[in-house]
Amino acid sequence: SPALSAAEVQLRAVPGSPDVDVRLEGDWHSGVTLHRCFPLSDPARFISLLGRDGKELAILDHLDELDPASRQVADAALDRRYFTPAISRIMELEKDAGMWRFKGETQRGESEFYVRNWRDSAFEIDPGRWLILSVDGGRYEIKKLETLDPLSLRLLDQLL
Repeated sequence: SPALSAAEVQLRAVPGSPDVDVRLEGDWHSGVTLHRCFPLSDPARFISLLGRDGKELAILDHLDELDPASRQVADAALDRRYFTPAISRIMELEKDAGMWRFKGETQRGESEFYVRNWRDSAFEIDPGRWLILSVDGGRYEIKKLETLDPLSLRLLDQLL
């Protein structure tokens, strides 16, 4: 797929739908989904635009080049797809039926989730920054391990 500059792309929201309409080289495409090629290391660069059939229409080089209205649509679509609650406190962490049960606090309130195999489900993406994948496909993040309270750190010691 061609890498396009943002000047060649326009996005508009579809009311009542998570889909996005995209104008590429003068033609509108409906039902387009946006995917980050490098979601953790460079979230604003290289955005893949996939058509309804799942085939890539184009790659957008950088979100910063979009017009303000298109940027707002892109940010909202990507936030829906990649929302990752940040864990600010761990209240419980215990082994349960061969999985780890986490109960913690995020910016959206209390959350409980299960992790099957820690080594395959948790990744230190920067020093002290962890991405954790739950068994149901959820994504959670510990932004700075050193900022967690002593109980959270003591509980995590079981895994780290």
